[in-house]
Amino acid sequence: MKNYLFSSLIALSFIFLISSCKKDEDSIQSPDIYGSWTVLQTDSQGLQYNVELKFNTDNSYDWILLDSVDGHSNSYAKFNLIENVMVITEDADCSFEGEYLLIKEYDKLAIIAITESCGPRAAALEYLWVKK
Repeated sequence: MKNYLFSSLIALSFIFLISSCKKDEDSIQSPDIYGSWTVLQTDSQGLQYNVELKFNTDNSYDWILLDSVDGHSNSYAKFNLIENVMVITEDADCSFEGEYLLIKEYDKLAIIAITESCGPRAAALEYLWVKK
């Protein structure tokens, strides 16, 4: 009986040790954001227009107008992705870095500003985007 109990305890300890060292495959280190996302946006004058946000695998994005709208133009920026935080590092339209929380669930991507001093960029990105 002691041998059985001792063997069982060793086996359970071994299983616990292996399972605690194994990488958690269910945890997401970075959301899979790459590809195209779309949303209908409304500007401060109430104009509505469709936009595509294309995340490229070189960690850049293209903000693309799908409709013609006066006062708005396409944009491009580079970013770093750390877990579920996007840090925009290069943007010709905004001279400061911006940090955004990315929350992806199924075919939707929420982009929420953490720190951002560029109002137009925040207005262009902070939406609930749908996978194209």
